[in-house]
Amino acid sequence: MRDRIQAVLRQLSQSPRVEARWLHTLSLMEFIGARKISRTVADRHPSLEVLGHLADETRHAFAFKRLSAELGGAEPSDFLCPEAAGRYFQALDHELATWATGYTGAPDMYLHYLLTTTAIERRAMVLYPLYKAASRHPGVREELGRIVTEEQSHRRTIEDACVARLSAVGASLDAALALEERLFAAFITELEAAVAGELASDALLAATLAAPEQATRAVK
Repeated sequence: MRDRIQAVLRQLSQSPRVEARWLHTLSLMEFIGARKISRTVADRHPSLEVLGHLADETRHAFAFKRLSAELGGAEPSDFLCPEAAGRYFQALDHELATWATGYTGAPDMYLHYLLTTTAIERRAMVLYPLYKAASRHPGVREELGRIVTEEQSHRRTIEDACVARLSAVGASLDAALALEERLFAAFITELEAAVAGELASDALLAATLAAPEQATRAVK
């Protein structure tokens, strides 16, 4: 999986246009996460921990959208695989909640929040460093470094709390992470196809624009 992620990030980073759309998708995913927090464990004035997490996710959504506008030259309107990104997040949230309820016997909103957050941030700790290494844009690399630091600051606390609650009902985090791996693999498959299509379109456009110049040179 790591090799596939690395390869597709390197490919999309070849094109500022495609990378701008990817950044907009990352902004969307961070926004979905922030909205999920605000509608569940932050539907009323939450703890410092939850409020800090909500603030981080919102800032990340803003930062990625700003970078998308910077690369694309204007505020973005297009995404890269937005439906697949939404399906990944929603399916992860739903399937983890269903899985956990099988152990707890009744919905546990806070455990569901801990589970989804742990799985997402585990994924971010793989995805974002690989993207930082792949991107050619200094601003993107700098921002990704900040985001990884922020994610690490609360990830350990959330993951420890998640493991403790799972252990209390006889469940293991490994099963939840395996579920996330399966869902993210489906997202990566769609992303690979989308990036290949976008790069092929770029190559065709470049060839079309180059054709008149080649014809002119041939006449001369």
